[in-house]
Amino acid sequence: MKKITQLSLTGIAFFSTIIPAFAAAGAREDNSMTLVYLFLGVCGLIIFLQLIPVFALGFGIVKGIFGHKKDAAVKTH
Repeated sequence: MKKITQLSLTGIAFFSTIIPAFAAAGAREDNSMTLVYLFLGVCGLIIFLQLIPVFALGFGIVKGIFGHKKDAAVKTH
């Protein structure tokens, strides 16, 4: 039991000294990612808004093809 405790404390001490080095290596220094994502979001929104009439036209075509047509009743007066 003493051997396991000694090894685990040694491991914890070792990992606690190298973890900050890994954390510092992954740090980013540029803060422009928010603006990049905002720009890409606006571009995506523009593309989506331009596709809405295409979907509406396609829905109208499908509705016209598969819609039920009522027979034209001849009215007599």
